[in-house]
Amino acid sequence: MKKILLVSGALIVLIIIGSYLYLKYRKLDDFEPNLKQKLQQIVTQGSGGLYKLEVGKINVDVVNARVILSDIHITYDSTVYAQLLESNRAPKDVFDIQLTSLAVDGIKPEDVISRKDIRLNILYVNKPVIHLYHHKNAVNTKKKDSPGVYQLIRKELGSFGLNKLSLKNVDFTYHNVGDKVQSSFKDLYLDLDDILIDESTQLDTTRFLYAKDAVISLKDFVHKTADSIYNIRFDSISILAAKSEVNIKRLKVEPRAGKAAFRKLVKIRQDRYDITVNNVRMKNIDWWKFIADEGLFIEDAGISDGKIEIYSDKAIPAGNKKKLGGYPHQKLFKINMPLHIEKINVRNLDVTYSELNIKTGREGDIIFRNTYATVGNVTNIPELIRKNEVLKIDATSQFMKVGALKAGFRFNLARQKEGIFSVYADLGKMDGKALNAATVPLGSVEIKSAVIQRFKANISGNNYNAKGKIFITYNDLKINALKKDDDGKLKKRGLVSFIANNFKINESYPKKGEEARTFNSSYERPLQKSFFNLIWKTIFVGVKEPVGI
Repeated sequence: MKKILLVSGALIVLIIIGSYLYLKYRKLDDFEPNLKQKLQQIVTQGSGGLYKLEVGKINVDVVNARVILSDIHITYDSTVYAQLLESNRAPKDVFDIQLTSLAVDGIKPEDVISRKDIRLNILYVNKPVIHLYHHKNAVNTKKKDSPGVYQLIRKELGSFGLNKLSLKNVDFTYHNVGDKVQSSFKDLYLDLDDILIDESTQLDTTRFLYAKDAVISLKDFVHKTADSIYNIRFDSISILAAKSEVNIKRLKVEPRAGKAAFRKLVKIRQDRYDITVNNVRMKNIDWWKFIADEGLFIEDAGISDGKIEIYSDKAIPAGNKKKLGGYPHQKLFKINMPLHIEKINVRNLDVTYSELNIKTGREGDIIFRNTYATVGNVTNIPELIRKNEVLKIDATSQFMKVGALKAGFRFNLARQKEGIFSVYADLGKMDGKALNAATVPLGSVEIKSAVIQRFKANISGNNYNAKGKIFITYNDLKINALKKDDDGKLKKRGLVSFIANNFKINESYPKKGEEARTFNSSYERPLQKSFFNLIWKTIFVGVKEPVGI
């Protein structure tokens, strides 16, 4: 989005300024062919020969102070680009822009004759078609600081002002050269108000692309991920520049195959994500840093009303790849840009982890309903990490729909290469039968009765292991051991269930007359397993002794 606005806007402004300058210094009776030539010269010279301009027709309405350019085509010269690639001076992104018409209101004859400063009323562009070609292997070893827009125009003009720039129905396509994947969207709308390019605004951080206000909106966006496994889509996005705010409605990450077909898309086991978030809000965005390629800085973000479904298919081979560097905070440092979000508020999010057990042929679910959370200090910027090295997450949720859970994570950003983290959890009283959604399909164990009175965990770990303290109290535990019969149904194993209930497991903990204690737990992580698997296994080791398994 940023590259579209910057490059397209710069090329359009060059055309406007060129038109104005030519009208200022030439007679009107021979303006059209010479103006075309002048505009072509400006675009070619201004881009170092990389871009070419074609203009079909130019009409001037002197009475209404309007200039209309028709059939405009700005394209890059492939021969010049090949030379730049050869000499390691090529930009990674090049554009092809077509405009059916470009109408400029506010060019008055007296201004053309006598004024050095340009002040225009409205620039209206309808249905521009823009293609961006991204060459990921392009290298520019001779990149140097380029002058700003004001530095380019100040020799001929004192300043440039435009009351309103309006782009409607923009048709944009992004081509990742060398890959089959491309993304496109139609019906982008952009309105920039009170544009001013002069000495006072060249470093004005309150402006967005030199404008006092900007409203950008887009509907029905769809993007296929590079691995072709997911579609990312949203119903609408609106950018309110003056408020430094972005709002996204119904953001979705959709797998392009159902659960059964997903195993045909991936050779090695990976989780399948299905995400819907109805509302995403970002406030107090530092546009100046973002446009200057200095990173994305957001003061406040919000996510509300959605669901995250994670599915693990154990029928897919696990492979032997070591999953180092895959913890949540480690993934921050794989983002190819500086990122800092001070705070994220999460409201009313449902999270479900499902797993297919090959032996039972059934899916088990671990469910977190109505999750609320605050996330603080999401950053990968070293100087900010030196000031605050901890990424914090604190959450509340309804565990398995019935248990009041408080949980949190602490990720050490300064020691992210080691994977340093800690976790706490505090679960209140709940009916243990709610765990059957997981224990029956995944463990072939049915909980006939149980009341969990309290569960607490404090765990710390790194890339290779975790240790912690586990506290649990419960009573009236009765189970049925199950097995799969010939017709595929799970049935009770009577003898095994009898032995387990009467001689193996503890019906209650603590037993009558005893005091509950905290149990130590530790677990060495198989490097092929995930971060959350390490946490779950560490908890499981800690509850084995009090439960008697």
